Amino acid sequence: MKTSIKWYLALACLLIAGSVAAWIYARSSGAPAIRPAAYVPQTEATAASELVLKDDGRVPGMKLASETEELALFYREETSEFAVLDKRSGQLWRSNPEERAEDAKASPYEKEMLSSLLAISFLDETGRLETYSSFGQSVSRGQFKAEAIQDGLRVTYTLGDMSLGIDALPKLISKQRMEEKIYSKADEAQARYVSTRYLPQKANPDVLERLDTAVARELVLKRMLEIFQAAGYTEEDLAFDNQENGIAGGGGADRPSFTIPLDIRLQGESLVVSVPAAEIAESEGYRIRMLNLLSFFGAAGTGEEGYMLVPDGSGSLIRLNNGKTSQEVYAQRVYGEDENDNSGRRGQVAESARLPVFGLKSDQAAWYAVVENGDGIATVNADISGRNNSYNNVFAGFALRGEDELELYKGNRVEEIQLLTEERFEGDIQVRYSFLSGEQADYAGMAAHYRGILEERGVLKPLQEEESIPFFVSMLGAVDKRKSFLGVPYQGLISMTTFGEAGEIAKRLAAEGITNVGMRYVGWFNEGVNHEAPDRVHADGVLGGASGLRGLASTLERLGGKLYPDVAFQHVFREDGRFSPSADAARFVTREEAERTPYNRAFNTMDYELGTYFLLSPAKLPYYANRFLDSYAKLDVEAGGLSLRDLGDKLHADYRTGRVVFRDTAKRIVQEQLARIKEAQDDLLIAGGNAYALAYADRFINVPTDDSGFNLTDETVPFYQMVLHGYADYAGMPINLSNDQDAAGHTLRAIELGMAPHFLWSHESSSKLKFTTFDAMFSTQYTSWYDQAVELYARANEALAGVRTARMVRQIRHSEDVSETIYDNGISIYVNYADEAATVNGVTIQGRDFAIGGGGQ
Repeated sequence: MKTSIKWYLALACLLIAGSVAAWIYARSSGAPAIRPAAYVPQTEATAASELVLKDDGRVPGMKLASETEELALFYREETSEFAVLDKRSGQLWRSNPEERAEDAKASPYEKEMLSSLLAISFLDETGRLETYSSFGQSVSRGQFKAEAIQDGLRVTYTLGDMSLGIDALPKLISKQRMEEKIYSKADEAQARYVSTRYLPQKANPDVLERLDTAVARELVLKRMLEIFQAAGYTEEDLAFDNQENGIAGGGGADRPSFTIPLDIRLQGESLVVSVPAAEIAESEGYRIRMLNLLSFFGAAGTGEEGYMLVPDGSGSLIRLNNGKTSQEVYAQRVYGEDENDNSGRRGQVAESARLPVFGLKSDQAAWYAVVENGDGIATVNADISGRNNSYNNVFAGFALRGEDELELYKGNRVEEIQLLTEERFEGDIQVRYSFLSGEQADYAGMAAHYRGILEERGVLKPLQEEESIPFFVSMLGAVDKRKSFLGVPYQGLISMTTFGEAGEIAKRLAAEGITNVGMRYVGWFNEGVNHEAPDRVHADGVLGGASGLRGLASTLERLGGKLYPDVAFQHVFREDGRFSPSADAARFVTREEAERTPYNRAFNTMDYELGTYFLLSPAKLPYYANRFLDSYAKLDVEAGGLSLRDLGDKLHADYRTGRVVFRDTAKRIVQEQLARIKEAQDDLLIAGGNAYALAYADRFINVPTDDSGFNLTDETVPFYQMVLHGYADYAGMPINLSNDQDAAGHTLRAIELGMAPHFLWSHESSSKLKFTTFDAMFSTQYTSWYDQAVELYARANEALAGVRTARMVRQIRHSEDVSETIYDNGISIYVNYADEAATVNGVTIQGRDFAIGGGGQ
């Protein structure tokens, strides 16, 4: 009996130990990960052949390389520069300014940059940052080759000093070989010259050693090389002597050198420039940080008028030659900053660049570019004439590696060490340039052309007709708040709006005639707004549970609206058994777990009092998305859609050792999940509205409504809205949480930009959010905003219902306070921000009001 008990106890201990071991293993391995390499598209190796050029005289000094019905590509063999002739308008666009050599403002270094098609910055083994240009380090040395490819040409640049220099002479050579190879073939003076610079080794007098201090001087080295060359000393001889005497490497092997292929093609009416990053070669110990592509394509000189379009927020213009040379250059990362940039301080508060588009207008001609591949690692740069040279230029750069800074404390000093990942992005980089002329040669024409491309590719689909514009309301559900029980503090869940209360608000709106309500419910499952990992779904009981959620969805559908329960996938707010930071979180370049804190708006720094969150590794995203969809389906919320908080808003990398996911790769993983979610839940509401998310929804909130106000820029334009209007309903950030509490001003801005109103509401008072991580939501109680919201919506709907499905084709700013937005159905909407009335085109707009003109009068 006692023996049996012992066996049972032993078995129980084994089971417990096994369970603990299994739990530890699960925690350490985390969720299943995808293979990132499967999401890195690479074109097949380009078949190249001998380049045959035709001299047809249309572009003096250049020869024809490729031609379509619309365009002709010309190439200069001596410099590798090219030009594109738009045969429709006769406009010639050059890769490099034609008169750059005469630029009195440009230094010799700047002239090299003006002459280059690409430039790289790189780090050496000591952490020193250097820059090489294709002209200064390749073309000027004759280290490039042009070949023909389909529809264009490939130029392969070898950047760096590839000459052997002093190492073209043997470091060690036997006396016998020196006599045989050099002395016997040189005259007496030459032999004596060489012999004074090669001395016998002390340890082995039969071997001569090069005296580097004597040979390294330029004139001496030149004469020594001439003597050895005249004697017929070959590379094979050098290799033999090096091997015989145990000399490894040498020459250019220990100096920075890079080989980069650049493909230049014509496709119909577009120029397509690409770099197959997988084919880039780097010398050992030197790592490329950034690749700048066609920095001076279509650059405008000091005598030209126009502007550059940059994708800052809704869109921004930089006037050519605006004289702001004391301001910082424009540089903005596409899709916003990478949260995996482990910086303790945010340098600037800025709108995101939602679209990978930039361009330049000069007089009656314009070009614009779309970053089609590599947009996730792209930065758009722009500068004006007068700072470094006499040209205005805008271009894209690509971060081929993750970057960070490490602080080392040495006594009272702090040293910053630049860090780059060993791994390099090896996907394709591709930029498409399109050309406009006449009336289409402006930012509105660029938007129309880009919109046409997106529609042709199925990214944008026209909206279906509805009687009214939507009214977007983000409803605040459950939040964390510090509580105590018997003096013991803990984090508990409180309700700001139950499902039933949200339904009553929807009914009240319907009674006012507002039925097209898009209700985004934030904080409805897995412990509120900052919910647990979404691999399973439990509607929060404090709000009314699953039945309450289904009831709210049915109520909204019956009233003519739609419920969008909100979920965050890329930000994980709680560490629990279903999410292991060590296994499932992304990693910084320093290999630390990517744990972040929100920014304090007052101090513009991370504030740990606001809580922390982890960045989910993009490699784990498919697992959590699939598990969420399976679990959510069991709730049977048939009448609702889904709101995606971060999939269309944020994008981050993961630098985990052995499984690096670059930001562009993460973009493709996100797109795949968007497609899966769209297939499972057709009606989506997406926050942010980055370009890669546009194909998966026709409702977007928190879209940009302004630019960042960078000092170099001159004017905000509705480029984003021109692309999207008529294909999606959209709204900006919640009006009631804006820094500017001018409801009338917000109404006019919404009307000007063709967007619906958006509020963030709660049933309970905002005072309940004090001393929580949500105290920035200072004005959410719906009763404080209800009357203004109803009035605002009525005015916006009056103005915009008739143009909801129309394309926004142009905006004219008649004065600082009066704008006219023109739609393709003939309607013009005038907005007057001034207090006094204004009359434009026979239409009078009262102060702080709007008026409808054109076909809508």
